[in-house]
Amino acid sequence: MQNQILGSLTLLGAGLCFYFALKFYKRDEYKKALYLIAILGLVLRLYGASDLFLHEWDERYHALVAKNLISHPFVPTLYDKPILDHNYKDWSGNHIWLHKPPMSLWMLAFSMKIFGINEIALRLPSIILSTFVIFFIFFIGRFIFNERVGILACFFWAINGYLISLAGGKIFTDHVDAIFIFFIAFGIFLSFYYLNKRSVLVLLSVGTVTGLAVLTKWLTGLLIIPIFFILLLSKDKFKNAVLKSMVAFVVALIIFLPWQLYTSKAFPQEAAWEHSFNIRHIFEALEGHSGTVFFHLARMPRYFGELIYLPLIFFFYQLIKRKSDPQRLAIAVWFILPYLFFSFVATKGSSYVMISSPAVFLILAYFCWYLIDNLSLFKHKKLIIALIVLLVLLPVRYSLERMKPFKNYDKNPDWARELRALNNRIEDGNSVLFNVKRPIEAMFYTSFTAYSFMPTEKQISRVHEKGYKVIILKGDSQLPAYIKDDKSVIILK
Repeated sequence: MQNQILGSLTLLGAGLCFYFALKFYKRDEYKKALYLIAILGLVLRLYGASDLFLHEWDERYHALVAKNLISHPFVPTLYDKPILDHNYKDWSGNHIWLHKPPMSLWMLAFSMKIFGINEIALRLPSIILSTFVIFFIFFIGRFIFNERVGILACFFWAINGYLISLAGGKIFTDHVDAIFIFFIAFGIFLSFYYLNKRSVLVLLSVGTVTGLAVLTKWLTGLLIIPIFFILLLSKDKFKNAVLKSMVAFVVALIIFLPWQLYTSKAFPQEAAWEHSFNIRHIFEALEGHSGTVFFHLARMPRYFGELIYLPLIFFFYQLIKRKSDPQRLAIAVWFILPYLFFSFVATKGSSYVMISSPAVFLILAYFCWYLIDNLSLFKHKKLIIALIVLLVLLPVRYSLERMKPFKNYDKNPDWARELRALNNRIEDGNSVLFNVKRPIEAMFYTSFTAYSFMPTEKQISRVHEKGYKVIILKGDSQLPAYIKDDKSVIILK
């Protein structure tokens, strides 16, 4: 019931934003319409992030590492105090955590430093930055096409269910990819902006944002550079375009390379393993994330509507006809490179290609307006009108399916409330928790080290030797005799 009420209010607020945005749009007041679409996107993202518990993959891990970074920003840890032995190769249970670059985690940590260690503060950077992408899309759409294309593309971004879930931490790679998409869109926006305002500051900004993108999600952040190069060719000679692209790349290198050098020296074992693990993603389907070379293309209807292939075919057909249109070519490359690369990468993940989603929305919006503007040329007008309606409504339907605004579930479940309460129930901060069903979440909500298993006698002795108390969370299962008879062990129901 709680979620249904919140879901209804969210849809009402989003509906009002859409209604007034449409009114302003009809009066050619595009800025006002844009702001209302941004508010619409923000409302939906706030709802998507309103769960008062950590989601399993991968939000809980990112949350815990970010929490630990508050205390030591340059030492990323999962188990901050690994009382027992750990496997440095196990990213879900190790000490030094280099499984993801630090930029997004620093942003999550900064937010929690300001607003407190809680779920909403954790998700706030993703919510805000994912909403801000709307302005980048509008500028690019207006630059290449017109305001109408930009506004409609922004609408598609604002209501997209997958991107809303990504910013809310509900999907594989969650905040890392939500923030990564922001940096990619920001870098490409700056690349287009450079065509208008050709200043050294903007050029250096392209390189800086590219470096931040790499610091968020490895070398795929360099996607910005080839797009910047293509756009430069529309204004500069080939030699100057190469030179400026190289400047942007060098600036990016200055931004992201120090972290690589630092971690290699400070944590050589973990850094070497993570490097090899990332390379293996290309050739091996790791952790069960397998699929064919058509995996990403086949899943496009889930995220952009079942008719998405029509706008793509039309756009590339027109691109071939125009040939000398580097700005549209840049949009094509924005779409092609991630889909081409990740189609041949063995490990599959739907979020990997979402850095192309702004380009897809621009192509979709352009196709919709092309049909509307040329409706008189079509023999079967009613069929074309139905096609336009479906192109818009199918993504809206998918968004509702993703968000589940009327699903009845507890947004603040018992297990999360019980874990938060442990800080008050356990007085001694030098305690280690065992038999915890959700140890990662427990360490986020509390100040204790937590393990999911029942300790052995040897492990109990090890904990005591390090000056910690042993606390067993007793569930329905029977406790071993050696634990029942050990007076030094605290059993907590």
